Amino acid sequence: MRVIRCIPPLALILVALSPAVAHADRSADSITVSADTLGFGDHIGFRGHDDTVTLTLPVPAGLTPRALDATVQPPGDLARGRIDVLSDGVVQQRIPLDADAVAAPLTIPLDLVPVRDGAATVTLHTALYPIGETCPADWTGRALALLDPRIRYDGTPRDPATVGEFLPPILERIELYLPEQPTAAESAAAASLTTAIGSRYSGREPEFVVLPAPPAATDDAGAFTRRIVIHQNDATAQARVLPAQTTPTLELTGSAAGLADQVRGLRSDLSVLAVQETATLGGTAVVPQLATTDLAFDELGIGAPSATAVGVATVEFGVDQSRIGRRVHDLRLELSGVYTPTTSVRTGIVTVSVGDRVVDSWPADDTGRIDRTVSVPDALLSRVTPVTVSLQTSGGTTQCGLEQPVTIRFDGTSRVITAPAGAGVDFAALPHSLLPDVQVATATASLADTARAVGILADLQALSGAPLIPEWVSVDAAVTGDKPAIIVSPDTVPTGLNLPLTLTGGRALTVTDDTGRTGTVTFPSDVRFASLQVLEDSGRTVLVASATTPAAELDRTLSWLRAEPGRWATLTGDVVFTAPGQEPMVLTAATTATAADTASDDLGIVGRMLTIGGVLAAAGLLVGGIVAFACRGHRSPRP
Repeated sequence: MRVIRCIPPLALILVALSPAVAHADRSADSITVSADTLGFGDHIGFRGHDDTVTLTLPVPAGLTPRALDATVQPPGDLARGRIDVLSDGVVQQRIPLDADAVAAPLTIPLDLVPVRDGAATVTLHTALYPIGETCPADWTGRALALLDPRIRYDGTPRDPATVGEFLPPILERIELYLPEQPTAAESAAAASLTTAIGSRYSGREPEFVVLPAPPAATDDAGAFTRRIVIHQNDATAQARVLPAQTTPTLELTGSAAGLADQVRGLRSDLSVLAVQETATLGGTAVVPQLATTDLAFDELGIGAPSATAVGVATVEFGVDQSRIGRRVHDLRLELSGVYTPTTSVRTGIVTVSVGDRVVDSWPADDTGRIDRTVSVPDALLSRVTPVTVSLQTSGGTTQCGLEQPVTIRFDGTSRVITAPAGAGVDFAALPHSLLPDVQVATATASLADTARAVGILADLQALSGAPLIPEWVSVDAAVTGDKPAIIVSPDTVPTGLNLPLTLTGGRALTVTDDTGRTGTVTFPSDVRFASLQVLEDSGRTVLVASATTPAAELDRTLSWLRAEPGRWATLTGDVVFTAPGQEPMVLTAATTATAADTASDDLGIVGRMLTIGGVLAAAGLLVGGIVAFACRGHRSPRP
């Protein structure tokens, strides 16, 4: 049985960040929310002839789950089938499937599912029967799918009356309001709230925006939008739910130290005790969990994964380096669990794969026990390393094995053993090489620069299962510091760092890899560009967002990264380069510098130096002073 949990801990800050996308359709008494917003993706897949998926759905106050609407895609060679809807182990509904439909609308009623503590848990069980005596092999993968699932709620969301209940379990948009020239304390509060929000809503991607204060009290920004106003003053520090606001709004006020106290309180479970519309929060700073070399599945959020199926039972899980708390290598899995034992007429094999590569296998036996250490090659490690463990059996079955399903289950005490890998030098090492404490600096004290820094933090936090703990500092402190850092400088390139891509004299672009090899492109006239660059500096990772051109190019680069879901997650290389009038490009300094070193007299190097995802492509040089780079491709993520 697979479990999909879609409701976060019941604390105040409960949301991740993402591009602006409207997910909820709201009418007078019905609200529809996409599965993406709830955190379980754009489809629900079922394997084999018999499979079970459990969904835990958030239920905001004032709403009742009514139905799950989707497009059902049954497998080929289906004679008949059904979906059972269960709650607390009791079948509430039984829905027959149309065997002839390629894709048909399907509604699964949820009105009989009880709501407890702001959540409704429903189990969907599929039973599929093939035509005649055929046993379709492809059913062991994804046999049936519910495409574009949406949850329909009845009722009207209830506005929060206290600080502790300010944010609902479903959240599509957060608006942070700051002055046009925010103080360092106000910017720090916005940054800290951003990562706290992202870590509490890991796996979801609502929109996050920074706007100038004050918000318009009568604007209705949607059922699942919340506003937070941050204002430094000399008054008593407090968090207050503002009255008479069409969109629920929380105001944080106080001195620099007072604002920091309120944010620390909101990051912690202390916020649930704020049961009035106004409260002053205090306490010690959040202590980040230290990374360790030995962690149990339970500690990494993997839990005790299990699967039951016919012929092949497959368990899938990911080892998230951000949950470990740093970049790692020498990863070993100490697997402990059980499976359906073999018999004299049924044999089997257990296979462990990472991505598409098998890293270990062994014959199943009659003990049914798993006690195995599996090593994962460093080349296969990624931000979240995908692991698949399959039990495949053969022999001694009838009716396509429907009478003899097999099970594989792991203990939550199974362990992940790692060694620290040091600082990361590319985008694939983010955000885990920045954890937990990261310095954040902007070139100016403007709202725009704060918004850029907050946006980058939001994007990185959305990739992490553990919270980034930002410290707002000056650019000089971030350049010379000993902690990981994020620097935003949209009008100038910060000095004092050995950036992979530099501009000399306004006309020479130089790419330098971490061994010191260089490649240079010289232009007949000045060139301007914006970039995001990752580098290693004195054993720490630094991310620099800068430009030699007006800030609009840097903003266009950041918008490009957010425009396509998953683009940040699949980003590799160490430079994102954007020239005016050109699409952003992804460079790998080691690749471009090596190419330049071996073909320095060849004009084709202009194309080879600017790579997207490591795929080399030709480009042209126009003597009139315009250089156009156009190359596309994809690379596999690196650890």
